[in-house]
Amino acid sequence: MSKLLGPKKTAAVDNTARRTWDKEEFRQKAEDKEKAAKDAKAKLGGKFGKDDDDEDREETPAEIRRRKRLERDPLHQGLIVERTLLKQRDYSIDLTSRLGKTQVVGFNTPLNQQAGWFCNVCNCVLRDSQSYLDHINGKWHNRALGMNMKVEKSSLEQVKNKLDELKARKSPPPEEYVPDGFDAAASAEAKEREEKRERKRRKAAEAAAPGGGAGGEPAEMDPDMMALMGFGGFGTSKK
Repeated sequence: MSKLLGPKKTAAVDNTARRTWDKEEFRQKAEDKEKAAKDAKAKLGGKFGKDDDDEDREETPAEIRRRKRLERDPLHQGLIVERTLLKQRDYSIDLTSRLGKTQVVGFNTPLNQQAGWFCNVCNCVLRDSQSYLDHINGKWHNRALGMNMKVEKSSLEQVKNKLDELKARKSPPPEEYVPDGFDAAASAEAKEREEKRERKRRKAAEAAAPGGGAGGEPAEMDPDMMALMGFGGFGTSKK
């Protein structure tokens, strides 16, 4: 009974020594893993089973675009240390100078003279204005200019200065403002009607004054105008 209740003996473990590894075994495992990954990539690659180490393998269109982007990027070329924040353009974009013009385009026509909008930074041609605007506002075009897509945060002082600048701008006087289209015609017509009314009021006032009219005699007035001015109740009418 004492043997059952006594302390159980355990084998001693040496925890003081550094754990050792079989370097050759793990080196062989790493080589086998790398070889299996290359074989799988070669099967999924070109139709002839070429891997990335084969110099005769042709670049895919995606790889060509990526290589050209890196060639244009000043950061990858070592021309700049870091990208600057996105800045506002200080030039105007011309989208209408070539509208309505006829142009002959051949196989030997330079890229910057072909039909469309040419980007001299990325050396490409965009076929419509919307694509051109999307391109110059896009990430890759601004990266080629050395900028990222982050905008500088305006401080409180900058906001105040901008508000003061907008307040300082003088708006055109209402008399000098001439709207376009139908509004301009309607405004001119209303102004002409107002001038006619003013002339009629002046004539009515001169005729109603004592001694008005030529030779000191009262001038005849239009009955409608007299009724409008309130002179219709004076005098008698024939029965």
